[in-house]
Amino acid sequence: SLSTHAGFRNVDNPSLTKQLETGFSQSSSSRSPIPHLVGDFRLEFLMFTTLIRRLSWCSLSLALFPSFAEDSLVLDPAVDCQQTGFAESCSMPCHVLDPLGMDPVWSGRVDALLVWRSSPQSLPLFESVPGASVLNTADFGSGMAAGSRFSIFRHTGDQGAVEFTFLRVQSFVASESLPPTQGGYVQAEHGIYCCPSETPLNTIGSGLSSSLQSFELNRRFPTTGRWQWLTGFRWVQWHEDLTLRTEYGPPQMTFQNDYQTTVWNDLYGWQLGADSVLWGQGEPCRIEGIGKAGVYGNTATQRSIATNTAVQPPATLTVATNTSSLAFVGEVGLTAIYDITDRISVRAGYTALWLEGLATAPNQLDHQDLCFSDPIRGATDTGGGAWVQGITLGLEARY
Repeated sequence: SLSTHAGFRNVDNPSLTKQLETGFSQSSSSRSPIPHLVGDFRLEFLMFTTLIRRLSWCSLSLALFPSFAEDSLVLDPAVDCQQTGFAESCSMPCHVLDPLGMDPVWSGRVDALLVWRSSPQSLPLFESVPGASVLNTADFGSGMAAGSRFSIFRHTGDQGAVEFTFLRVQSFVASESLPPTQGGYVQAEHGIYCCPSETPLNTIGSGLSSSLQSFELNRRFPTTGRWQWLTGFRWVQWHEDLTLRTEYGPPQMTFQNDYQTTVWNDLYGWQLGADSVLWGQGEPCRIEGIGKAGVYGNTATQRSIATNTAVQPPATLTVATNTSSLAFVGEVGLTAIYDITDRISVRAGYTALWLEGLATAPNQLDHQDLCFSDPIRGATDTGGGAWVQGITLGLEARY
């Protein structure tokens, strides 16, 4: 019956509806098979043309008013995420330690460090006989030193983490020597260990070694963006060892003086900082930056020894002192990361540490009184600093 096509009763053309009903009634009342077939064909033809007309109006409306179609289209957010990239394309909860939104429990980093340290503060040590400076503590610029850094992160399930990081560089080495010249050198005006001497020297050798260690325990706060704030305890140790050796006297009877100063700095304090994804959040290739700084208490110790072989047995004078003071440590880093897989990444970047308020070995030379004719006195100077910088190469894993 026509009720099976009820959808065509509500068209805007009432005459069409009437024609459909009349035609169906005539075809139904007719006993002749030909009029019956003609009526059925007419009904189906009218239904088909009406459907085509309505589809045409619908297509025209979509073409003229596309915003209507967009506003009317309601999609399920759960399936609306078009995976055109990594986590950020889907607005998943990715952050610095979870770049792909995998929500790991543990992650770790292993970095090899290739770093250099800045030269010590300037202090003249020796002069040529005409009076020109030939050796200064600022000449002790070290070559490249190798080190390592290990970090373990225990993710807390709230997009934060607890961090354990250990760093060690052992060691920076610098050495300077002057060509042998009979009676060609003398000590600088202030002398070594406050003992001026005008004794002509034949040869001079010197060396400075330094090492750095650090341990951190940080809490990284929950975030869902490009930044992750951190704060925690940090211990930093800076060690230096300075040696000087001079020879004097006629060729047939040479004497030797040795000077050695060793310093230890143990810094304990609290730091604040931020880790960030500067570019490429949620992508397999990205750039990260980090900055940390803190004020520390420094327990500094120095030990100085002067040895003279002009007498037998050789005479040795020793003084050891310590002090406590404030110090500063700042660190910055810039790292490029590439994800080999979802769980393993390679890292390469730049790192720099600034340490201020240190007891450096060269600075102790004019704060000790190690003269054989005077009482022994000494003090620990903490007015030095150091700048360590270089490149890092490493791996990161997430589990």
